[in-house]
Amino acid sequence: MAKVVLGGFLLINPFLVALAPSYFSGQGPDWVQAVFPWILGFNVLSFWFPLGFTFEVLRRARTGRGIQLPDWQWNRLGVFAKEGAVKLMLAITTLLLPVALWMGACYGLFIYLLGLPATLLTLFIPPIMLFVIPFCGVACCRWLDGHSIPNCALNYFENWRLFRKGWKDYLIASAFIVGVNSITTSFFYTIPFGAVFGLCLVDTWFGPIYAESVAKPEETPMGQPKPESVLAA
Repeated sequence: MAKVVLGGFLLINPFLVALAPSYFSGQGPDWVQAVFPWILGFNVLSFWFPLGFTFEVLRRARTGRGIQLPDWQWNRLGVFAKEGAVKLMLAITTLLLPVALWMGACYGLFIYLLGLPATLLTLFIPPIMLFVIPFCGVACCRWLDGHSIPNCALNYFENWRLFRKGWKDYLIASAFIVGVNSITTSFFYTIPFGAVFGLCLVDTWFGPIYAESVAKPEETPMGQPKPESVLAA
């Protein structure tokens, strides 16, 4: 619990969440307008560490070595920051971009053309998250296996191939995690801690799924494993 709480403070500062409505509405007290930018600046510098922390969680789940949650240690912060930057770059193309495209399409169809209220737009987030969360997880696991950042971020064909090999397990895990996150973040002020808990949970779950799917032989369209001669070729 202590590791998750510390990660939540570093990922999204709870004071930032608490003061954001007053700051952006422009109706809060003067001290909020003065303090908020400083808290935001600190958050920009700190949120790399929990991203890297969860990357280490994924590595341990992928390899099955070490206790599942690493310790927060001063000498590990540099590694956490570096790997946090990697995770963000992978997430841009494998998670954030697909979500943006999906939400844009939903807005154009349901809000602009069909005239539904814009407040209903958030209803379209869970379906796309169901797919992009494991898709991003596959890209992160491929980086742990030694592939380059551009290859992991942009090689959609290979990411999709590996995702498809374990798609049932990925989607079951993703559905569970989307449900858990909807609960842990529903009280607004719990968003930072729910986000870190969700990241640790998803990485703990996806690591073994990826390891198992990589070891699986390719299948033919009829669902039969490909002959060894084909795989060798």
